[in-house]
Amino acid sequence: MRYTLIILSFLLVFSCNTTKQKEEKEVVILDFPSYSDSIVYSGCEEILSKTPRSFYFSIYEDTIIDLNTIDSRISIKLKFNWLYKGKYPEWPNNIGVKSIDILNESNIISNIDLTEITKIEAFPEKFTETGRYMEPVRDDIRMKDVNMDSYLDFIFIANCGKRCWETYYVYNPIKNIFEFHEKFEYLRPIYMDCNNQIVYSYVDGDNYGISYKAHKIEGNEIKLLQKKEIKYLHDKDYVLIEYTDNKGEVTFLDTSFFNR
Repeated sequence: MRYTLIILSFLLVFSCNTTKQKEEKEVVILDFPSYSDSIVYSGCEEILSKTPRSFYFSIYEDTIIDLNTIDSRISIKLKFNWLYKGKYPEWPNNIGVKSIDILNESNIISNIDLTEITKIEAFPEKFTETGRYMEPVRDDIRMKDVNMDSYLDFIFIANCGKRCWETYYVYNPIKNIFEFHEKFEYLRPIYMDCNNQIVYSYVDGDNYGISYKAHKIEGNEIKLLQKKEIKYLHDKDYVLIEYTDNKGEVTFLDTSFFNR
């Protein structure tokens, strides 16, 4: 009986260790890119060939733009509703564009209320070639594909402090509308892996370290996969590299030589 218990205990421990090793082997450490001032695209040739060129709007007044002239696959119009009171640099009533109506023919099918998401005001036009020199203009509204589906999405500059944050409305080709997606809001993409639908973004950095995040994009949905933090140990000859999963749990630690 004693020997039987010993054998059973051994089998139980062996089974636990085997399960633990299996779980450890299933941890995938992503190949994070280094910081880049511009976005690097990998395996995106087909998507980019279908994607219209990214651009900024310059809005001076109530304006209707037919998106079909930009992308033949889209059959909606954008109506920019202008709001400007006072003269520059009076605050805070010179918002510029207060909202955008999404029109199907002449019917409003959805609306983007900019007064709820951004406090950036209109500023005087600086370029004489526009023919509107010193007129108030809102020129920070951008269209760009952010979820790697070849359709342009809205990017709005939100609150600016030490840096400006961006707010995203992602185009839904099934509903033919733009949908607010908070999870895209604080992305600062540096690398787009179109083959695996992963976007790598820069989070923050200072004298003590730098951090990145990797998100998986599936259609209009986005989920955190992994975070990488490089911590500078100034009294050491190496840096500590820490990987955490989407729950914030450490999955892998590594070190690298610190070139002072």
